[in-house]
Amino acid sequence: MVRRNVTSLVGVFAFLCCMASAQQDRPDESASKSVAADMESDLVVARVSGEPITEKQVRAAIDQVARQRLLPPDRLKERNSLLFKDALDSLVMLALLRNQVKQQNILVQPAQVDQQIQQIAKQFPSQAEFLKAMASQGATEAELRKAIEDRMSLQQLMELMTQDVPGSTDEDIRSFYEENPDKFMTPEQVRASHILLRVDAKTTQEQKAEIKKKLEGIRSEIESNAISFKDAAAKYSEDAASAKNGGDLGFFPRGTMVKPFEEAAFATEPGTLSPVVETQFGYHIIQVAELKPAGKSSLEEAKVSITRHLDQLAKQKAFQKYVDELKVKADIETFMTGEEFARRHPSK
Repeated sequence: MVRRNVTSLVGVFAFLCCMASAQQDRPDESASKSVAADMESDLVVARVSGEPITEKQVRAAIDQVARQRLLPPDRLKERNSLLFKDALDSLVMLALLRNQVKQQNILVQPAQVDQQIQQIAKQFPSQAEFLKAMASQGATEAELRKAIEDRMSLQQLMELMTQDVPGSTDEDIRSFYEENPDKFMTPEQVRASHILLRVDAKTTQEQKAEIKKKLEGIRSEIESNAISFKDAAAKYSEDAASAKNGGDLGFFPRGTMVKPFEEAAFATEPGTLSPVVETQFGYHIIQVAELKPAGKSSLEEAKVSITRHLDQLAKQKAFQKYVDELKVKADIETFMTGEEFARRHPSK
C-alpha cells in the first residue's frame, strides 16, 4: 500500500508547532534590568512585519532541527552554521502563520487542548511517568499546552486554506497505481490469534512447567471442542489487548513479531493450532486463520490509500503556495548571517 508521503512542508509544519514555546520567550517592556542585560547577548536576528526573532529562539530552533536531521560526526562543529537557515526559515514561517491565525479569527477551545493532553498522557503508564517524560524534554505543562494550541490552530488554518482544492479523480488514481507498481507489493502475511500465559524473570522453572502444562490443557480443551478458541482467549489469555478480540492479532508479515512466535505462526497450517510456543513474554498457543502469499494489491484494494495520498499531496502543494505568497508580501528583515551567528555561538 502507499506509504504516507510526508513532504518537507509537513515536516516543517510539525516543527513549527514544536517551536511554539520558543516564541513565548520574547521579553516584555517591563522586564527587569537583569533581563535587559541578558538581552545584550540575545540580539534580534530578524523581524517579520515588525515581530522580532532573537538569537535565543534561533538556538532553540536549531536544536529542534538537529533532532530531526542527523549530521555526520565530522560536521557537528559546523552545526549552527549549517542549520541556521532552516531554523530561521521555520521561525519566519511560524510568525507568518500565527499572524494569519489571528487574522482568520481561528480559536482553539481549552477543552480541545485538554482532550489532546489526556490522549498523550494515556500513552504513559502513569501521570508521574508522563510528567517525567515532559521534564526530560525540558518542557512544562504550560509549554505543552501552547504547543498543542499552536498545532491545532495551524492545522485549522491549513484546512481552511485548502478546503477548495479538488480531490483526485479516478484517472489520477489509476495513473498513480500504474506508474508506481513497487508501492503496491505486499509481503507474505499471516492472520493469527493467540492465547498467552505470561512468565517473567522471577518465574521459577517449576512455575514455568506448571504454566506450560496449564496451557497444554487449554489447547486440549480447544481441540476437543469443549471451548472455542475465541472463548478460551477471552477467558484465559493474559494479553489483555487481544483477549477481548478472541486473541486476534490481525494480519502481520515476517519481521514484526518475536522470532519464535513468527516462525510458529508461519509454520502452522490455516485452521489449525500450533504447539505451545515459548517466547520472552511467556507461553503461547497460536491459531492461524489465513496465510496470504506475497503479491500485489489490486487497484480496488489500493484505491483508498491512493486517494488519501493524492489528496493530501494536493493540499500540501496548495498550502506551500499560500505560504510562499505570504513570504512575498511580508516585510522580512534579516540582520545576521549564518556565519555571523556561528561565530557568536560556536557549535560544541
